[in-house]
Amino acid sequence: MDVDRCIQTRRSVRKYLSKKISWDKLKEILDSARYAPSAGNLQNWRFIVVQDSDLKKRISQLCSDQTWINGVPVLIVVCSYDKDLKIMYREKSETFSIQNTAAAIENMLLKANSLSIDSCWVGSYNEDRIKSILKIPNEVRMDAIITFGYGAEKEEMPKRIDLRNIVFYEEWGDSGKPKSY
Repeated sequence: MDVDRCIQTRRSVRKYLSKKISWDKLKEILDSARYAPSAGNLQNWRFIVVQDSDLKKRISQLCSDQTWINGVPVLIVVCSYDKDLKIMYREKSETFSIQNTAAAIENMLLKANSLSIDSCWVGSYNEDRIKSILKIPNEVRMDAIITFGYGAEKEEMPKRIDLRNIVFYEEWGDSGKPKSY
């Protein structure tokens, strides 16, 4: 799949078939995260793969009771271990940490889509309780939970804001054409 098609066809899916993802494909998805850019090349991301149905049920209850998560074959809990970022970047470390893990997540979402595996980025969760369940150390922050599986239905393309409404030239609010084009 070419990159444009991969970007344009990726959807957030919340209904999955019970079909399992092979370890080889899951490993490809995880490996794609390693190639994301990161501040200082510190690669602060860490991933916890969750496939146990009891764990998924407990986690779904702690994600604002999003019960659809119960039926997902695989959850990946994305964490950030920021020790080195804090040393190198001090007050900017949290910003860079979030940017780093977001880039790794996007790589995983696109890789999954290229393998015909659907996904959803979950951002609503009780971090403290999930960290306790998964034995995540206090100095590590959870940044997201990503679901992966084979979608039970195809999602329609959500409406996109016109480019003219989100791109400005030279200053905020100037949506005219750039001077050099």
